[in-house]
Amino acid sequence: MPTGLGGRAPLNSYLVTVFSGVVVLVLVLVVLGYVLSVVRRLARYRGLAEQSARLVDIELERRYDQLQPFLAAAESADLSGDLQRQLAGARSWSKAVRDRGLGLQAQAAAENALSAAFHAVLDDAEARRSVVGNWAFQGPAGDLTVTEKRIAGAVRVYNDTAYQLSEAVGSFPSSLVAKARSVTAPEPFVETKESLDEHRAAEVAA
Repeated sequence: MPTGLGGRAPLNSYLVTVFSGVVVLVLVLVVLGYVLSVVRRLARYRGLAEQSARLVDIELERRYDQLQPFLAAAESADLSGDLQRQLAGARSWSKAVRDRGLGLQAQAAAENALSAAFHAVLDDAEARRSVVGNWAFQGPAGDLTVTEKRIAGAVRVYNDTAYQLSEAVGSFPSSLVAKARSVTAPEPFVETKESLDEHRAAEVAA
């Protein structure tokens, strides 16, 4: 009888060891599964952010090109010269901000100013009955209006994706995976007070 009881101790110890090993293995698999899911999520967000950023650039370049015939049409329609000059200046500045790589916040401020200048010319045109049926003006104006909506949509997609990526990068424990993978939070395409002040200062200097 004592021998039987003494023989159970190694068996119990073995079972405890096996159970502990299984628990550790399960924990390792859970951690690995989580890490892999975070890696895939970060890669998806980063890919979407890059794609949507490229789409924003494409639409901004499209608007830059479309503004040239629009300005020519506005001049032919004898619209406000001051508003045309403001629009031309805003167009040049938005291009300069992109070419110099001054950042998305500065770019957002420049693009918002450009959009405001464009709509100011449209408002002037709507106040003049002679321009209402002028297809030479309404054609370029319509193209730009469509592009404005496309820009707004592309920016919204980019900012939503950038926010999701920033949340993943800044939240524990996914932040550990992001740091290990050298993934950083992207800059949002939004106008801040600082970027707006810089834009106004540049306008004054110009």
